[in-house]
Amino acid sequence: MIKKIPSVSRRSVLKGAAAAGVIAGFPSIVRAQSKTLVTTLYGGIYEKNYRLAVIDPFEKKTGAKIEIKYGGSGEWFTSSVVNKDNPELDIAFLSLPVAMKAIKTKDVFIDLPLDVIPNAKDVDPIFYDLYDRKGVGFNYAPYGMVYRTDKVSPAPTSWGDLWKPEYAGKVLLPDLSGGGAYETIVIAAILNGGSETDLEPGYEALRKLKENVFRFYKNNNEPIPIYEQAQAIIGGWYSARAYAIADKGVPFDFTTPKEGSPVGVLSYHIAKNSPNRDLAVEFVNFSLSKEAQETFANNMEYGVVHKHANITGRARDRITPHDQLMRLDWKKIEPQMSAMAERWQREIVS
Repeated sequence: MIKKIPSVSRRSVLKGAAAAGVIAGFPSIVRAQSKTLVTTLYGGIYEKNYRLAVIDPFEKKTGAKIEIKYGGSGEWFTSSVVNKDNPELDIAFLSLPVAMKAIKTKDVFIDLPLDVIPNAKDVDPIFYDLYDRKGVGFNYAPYGMVYRTDKVSPAPTSWGDLWKPEYAGKVLLPDLSGGGAYETIVIAAILNGGSETDLEPGYEALRKLKENVFRFYKNNNEPIPIYEQAQAIIGGWYSARAYAIADKGVPFDFTTPKEGSPVGVLSYHIAKNSPNRDLAVEFVNFSLSKEAQETFANNMEYGVVHKHANITGRARDRITPHDQLMRLDWKKIEPQMSAMAERWQREIVS
């Protein structure tokens, strides 16, 4: 069972000590809980499949109403901090590396141990322990190598292939705002003997790679016409984006390099002072169920965090499995991000 959180509507809350001690760190007074839950979400095809897998069946099961706030991780995190005493968001859906800031920020979000969200027992630790169990992932998008199959032969097998001289002026990589730039720095470092805490080899390698780069794209829509017109023929991008191009008939593919694919992850963070914590906890636990995870994965063709989700059909061929993921240590990367951004601008894209 999901551990319930006391609210003023329950008789047990009359005993102050019991109210304060249910989950470590929770305030002793909780406002009466409603049946409306406010959470965050990205729109478009993501929302369509998330509603199908999670929101619609949860509303049907519980009679609750899920209210959506659109936007981005940065603004959702800022709202959670600024409004921590009276949150406008019951659940913030955050991406890396913003989530790393969230778990270090005190008195904003609750801890999510197994006795609170028991379905997390089936979550791969990379999507749970990564957050010190103060948050938990829902799905992931692999960042790997993409290429024009009619222009690149043989198919790339390593991130190191981006440095091949035959790709001069034909490589497409993300800028800081495009998603994947920080990962690219770390990948370059690892390829050249460095690590998350020794990035110098990465900067040196990327300075050399500049000769091959056609453009550093600033958003994930920008590469579409570039690849369709074969102005660039190889680069780093997210799997679902690549398959969307292929589905239009363009000779295009995604591959997981032998070193692995880092991932973009969306994770749940429940507001500590939410008046609807019971419902929020129930919602997060529901989203981690095998059924919800399978429905989302097989329709969206994105990876999910459940270790035993049964991925079928086309999704099975398109989702990078857990054992092929590059498990970067974001706790080591996040504190360096300001310095990484400065050096990226000064040394790589300038």
